[in-house]
Amino acid sequence: MKKYVIVGLGIAGLTAAKTIRSLDSGSEISIYTDEQTLFYPKPKLFDLIYETLSAKDIYYYDSFWYDTNRIRLHLGTGIRKIDSIEHKLLTEDGGTVNYDSLLIANGASCFVPSFEGTYTPGVFTLRNLSDAFAIRRHSRLIGNHKPVVVIGGGVLGLEAAHSFMKNKLRPTVIEYNSYLLPRQIDKEGADVLRGIFENWGIEIKTDSSTERITGEKNVDKVILSNGTMLPAEMVLISSGVRSNVDLLERSKLPYKKGALVDDNLTVTEDVYAAGDIAEHNGNVYGIIPPAIEQATIAAKNMIKPGTAIYHGSMPTNTLKIAGFNFTSIGLVNLIEDDPQYEIIRAKAPIDGKYRKIVLKDGKVQGIIILGLKGEAIAANKLVNTHADVSQYKERLKDIAFSLKETRT
Repeated sequence: MKKYVIVGLGIAGLTAAKTIRSLDSGSEISIYTDEQTLFYPKPKLFDLIYETLSAKDIYYYDSFWYDTNRIRLHLGTGIRKIDSIEHKLLTEDGGTVNYDSLLIANGASCFVPSFEGTYTPGVFTLRNLSDAFAIRRHSRLIGNHKPVVVIGGGVLGLEAAHSFMKNKLRPTVIEYNSYLLPRQIDKEGADVLRGIFENWGIEIKTDSSTERITGEKNVDKVILSNGTMLPAEMVLISSGVRSNVDLLERSKLPYKKGALVDDNLTVTEDVYAAGDIAEHNGNVYGIIPPAIEQATIAAKNMIKPGTAIYHGSMPTNTLKIAGFNFTSIGLVNLIEDDPQYEIIRAKAPIDGKYRKIVLKDGKVQGIIILGLKGEAIAANKLVNTHADVSQYKERLKDIAFSLKETRT
């Protein structure tokens, strides 16, 4: 009987365990995680900030499901070192674990910049349940209508700002770049997005960087590099994540930004990686769809090495809050005057709607959609199949024309 061991119980670890069990009903599956909780979808953390929910309310499966599927959980048991020669793990509490095939899926941690004041009481990051509960407690402690600063105008920072607004706080978002979501959207779309958030009462400051955070018993100000002082009774740092490479370093396994994997998602013999820890062809995706795709492929190769190939993932980002939808798929940011590509835009800023389609020889390479309900599935299909929409070019300039009306 083969022994599969998974390090990490995020979406990659869970997906791999489910895939292995579906293809190998008899072998042993064990998951080790330094968290004390069952798997929960990380987007649900934002619900915990402003809703009266418990951890159990956001668990994807209960303990019975893991028992039924014969998946052994070792909660609160971190892994100190991997001995890939002897096929053994050393746990943080000094125990040893043997494996036949190992998946590293220990994810990433929040990146905290080096400016002064990041350890001031009232300054938080958001990555796990304990973070969410700590933020919720502090939100209630400071009371309604108090100023909150979110450092970072990416997807997670914007979702957090919206959660704070729903919690009757007054959020300000600081973004270093000249517009929001610079990796997922262009400036025209970002201007529409900014208008939506400002209409919700969320202040946005772009072209801004943090000099320091001040306060003694609690944070009181965020001081920007240009000297602007922002009052703040709570600060959330949302400046991206970094792969948890410490385990790789201690184990002398190859890594750069993340664990270096080949097209089978192999790190070294009988050791695989997936999710936020995996670096494939220079890419660490840091989003859910590639983590699921990688974990599925890695699991198949754990069962029978070399049977599944990973070709990389299509970058996909979504933001869905208060009935507002944003999706960015594929190649969306490029040099505007590149003659290889044609860009078709349509927008209705007052209604918070925007669409950008990137074409090459008439075929779809990327799509941004803002405020357009029910379009994400069609957009995914058009990008993933590189559909030829040449016959629809004129109609696509009209924001009222739905992507679902294309026939490719």
